[in-house]
Amino acid sequence: MSRPPFLSRWLPARARSPEHVPSPARSSSGPAASLISPAPCPSGFSPTSYPVLPYVPPPAPAAARQEPRFSFPLASASTPRSPLSASQNAPHGIGPRDMAETLRAQSLPPQADIFRPYQPPRGVRGDGRTHLAMDSTASTSPGLLGWLRQAVAEGVAFPGYPRLAEMSQRAEYRHMVEVIAAEATREWITFRARGTADKKQRLADLEQEFIRLNVRDVLRRMAEYDGYYGMGLLYVDTGQPRTGGGLEAPLLLRPETFRKGSLRALVPIEPVWTTPDQYDTTNPLSAEFYKPSRWWVQGGLLHSTRLLQFISRPVPDLLKPAYNFGGLSLSQMARPAVDNWLRTRQSVSDLLNAFSIVALSTDMSAYAQDPEGLLSRVEAFNRFRSNRGTFVLDKDREKLELLAAPLAGLDRLQAQAQEQMCAVAQEPLVKFTGITPSGLNASADGEIRVFYDRVHAFQETLYRKNLTTILHMVMLNLWGEIDAEIDFTFVSLWQMDELSRATLQKTRADIDAQNIRSGIITPTEARSRTAHDTSGQYAAVNLAGAPPAA
Repeated sequence: MSRPPFLSRWLPARARSPEHVPSPARSSSGPAASLISPAPCPSGFSPTSYPVLPYVPPPAPAAARQEPRFSFPLASASTPRSPLSASQNAPHGIGPRDMAETLRAQSLPPQADIFRPYQPPRGVRGDGRTHLAMDSTASTSPGLLGWLRQAVAEGVAFPGYPRLAEMSQRAEYRHMVEVIAAEATREWITFRARGTADKKQRLADLEQEFIRLNVRDVLRRMAEYDGYYGMGLLYVDTGQPRTGGGLEAPLLLRPETFRKGSLRALVPIEPVWTTPDQYDTTNPLSAEFYKPSRWWVQGGLLHSTRLLQFISRPVPDLLKPAYNFGGLSLSQMARPAVDNWLRTRQSVSDLLNAFSIVALSTDMSAYAQDPEGLLSRVEAFNRFRSNRGTFVLDKDREKLELLAAPLAGLDRLQAQAQEQMCAVAQEPLVKFTGITPSGLNASADGEIRVFYDRVHAFQETLYRKNLTTILHMVMLNLWGEIDAEIDFTFVSLWQMDELSRATLQKTRADIDAQNIRSGIITPTEARSRTAHDTSGQYAAVNLAGAPPAA
């Protein structure tokens, strides 16, 4: 007689002779002693049918697996996988409630992920050396930031450079970024010199060197990177080799450290290839507080003075590690408005595609025996429906109606959704879309002048500091010194016509003549001002030397 499978483990421990089973009389005293009794045997089996064997415990379970037995798709690649509980790891231990909790925990990223430091792609950081002060800011204390819960729920978080790069392919994001970048560099800059010395040749040398370095186009790309990614990085190539540690040393703008003729090129770099190496997080009074002093660029370490940052919309210190120490991109800011516009545009298009329905009122009981006849009739009507078609119906029992949805106001709703995108970018509609305003006495001159003021403020915010640094580098590269009497100014985007410019030049000449007669300035000083006025009619005339005799 073979042993049943269900007794293979438990029967050797329980199939014992009566002398091996303690009786109540021989057991220890106490309330529990009266409960001890021989274990009953299954029906049909005798305790002495099998030899008495000592109890052998089951083999110890294998080491717990590190990975969960059951895994579910995550919401994103950046969402950490939460381990399952012990009951979920056990066989048949997953119930509907456990599965629902697991799916909920893995579909919603933790609130602390909003402030988790940016993780660069593999290869951006060098040999993996760990330095001090690489904290994770608020990722360890999300409870202190409960006031940001609503903002986190609305999606105010860094989407990552791959997602921002995808968004740059859509026309709505690209137009609003390219318009600002093109307008900020359209009229460019003009160099000016203070003092009495004639520095016309030096100004010409600066213009030629800026053309050689392609500074204008490089800064336009910096504005585009700032709009797409929230930050643009500009590498100053001075001929230092990438290996050897020379790029880790600061680039000091001094004749002793910046050799003449060493400036080779200005290289734009997208922020996805970079990540900070060191920054101060302990002393808010320090000038380097939450400002990286060194950067990793695809495995190479660079000092921050060799990698100029262009950020027009910086984020608070708490969010800087999450944004790779960049700023807020225009694409991320405009995303809700663009999503609303796309949904509105598609809804209007769908409504126009099927805004009218043909309704046929007929006696349905007549087709009770032949429903295919009614369907064939309707199908034939839909197939041959046109202005040249004819539909025959019973004038007494049938009626044909055209039910149309009202279309009044759809154009206004769609235009308002489009204007919301322009409001985020602070661009007039004619600049963003090329569509001129419509209506009585409609004019865009006022909006354009306000937009030009906005662009000028953008130039001062994004370009002024770094462009001054580039100007000093060019001076050291050309002359081996920094000329403090030469600087630059942004050319106004609002241009006058020929008559307005001639009137302005005549007014300036009258003012100079009156000041000379009054003894306020000398004719030599007036000639110097005219020589340095690049917008005047004497810009190409050599006015060096003494003025002619009267």
